[in-house]
Amino acid sequence: GWAVQDWSPDDARLLLGEYVSINESRLWIVDARTGAKELLTPQTTEKVAYGQARFTADGRAVFVTTDKGSEFRQLCRMELASRRITPVLKDVPWNVEEFELSHDGRTLAVVSNEDGASRLRLLEARSGRERRVPKLPSGVLGGLNWHRNNRDLAFNMSSAQSPADAYSLDVKAGRVERWTESETGGLDPAAFVEPELVRLKSFDGLEFPAWVYRPDSRKFPGPRPVLVNIHGGPEGQSRPGFQARNNYYLNELGVALVYPNVRGSDGYGKTFLTLDNGFRREDSVKDIGAVLDWVAGQSGFDAQRVA
Repeated sequence: GWAVQDWSPDDARLLLGEYVSINESRLWIVDARTGAKELLTPQTTEKVAYGQARFTADGRAVFVTTDKGSEFRQLCRMELASRRITPVLKDVPWNVEEFELSHDGRTLAVVSNEDGASRLRLLEARSGRERRVPKLPSGVLGGLNWHRNNRDLAFNMSSAQSPADAYSLDVKAGRVERWTESETGGLDPAAFVEPELVRLKSFDGLEFPAWVYRPDSRKFPGPRPVLVNIHGGPEGQSRPGFQARNNYYLNELGVALVYPNVRGSDGYGKTFLTLDNGFRREDSVKDIGAVLDWVAGQSGFDAQRVA
């Protein structure tokens, strides 16, 4: 698959992304007048993934997310003349899944996926120095968009207690403003259950995370039936976003929900991502067995009623 990543500041060149697989992708630069294209990221024996890419304000370099030489997709800067790649955001053992450069080229808004929950950071584009960001609710954040005043940053965010809504961050004042209130059909969003993150150990000692939603024990006393929901993909990831109609299981039926991120899930490093490839596919099924063993050891769950 091919995707347009960005135009150069002078509109003469185009950045293209070529997707091969979750573990392998490439970046190309295209002359918009002639159509001639050049591979920016030569193939090597190591499979490398390149994600989002943006030209710098002067057009001499590109900011890009890549797992080249790393377990995780880091935010890096590539000099176009030398093709030298240097990390911009260091020592973050999680994937950078989205970023956006302000119109003046001075500030980078960066979203990392940390155990499934989003974290927003602001960086000085040249030095990589972090700026203070107000604390946001635990959830899933995206859709970054800078105002042309280079001060206001728009984004959307969903959480266990809210569908996706639009927000604006004044990066100078450190003030967050919520612009929309999504419809929840007359239900009180405060009654929606916040998830708990647990870590489970599989048959071979491998640890993997799971998001667990427990019904209100006052409304539903005694051991509760459990619905285990394994994401598709297969390289997807269960995240603590809005549960929508699944809140019916929790709030009306008293059914607990467990969302495991078994081996092969995205977000936990490229080694973890490949642990279910080929003949190892059955190992991810064994991880689900570890979930069932964990459920059986929970006093609030009914191991005889698991779907």
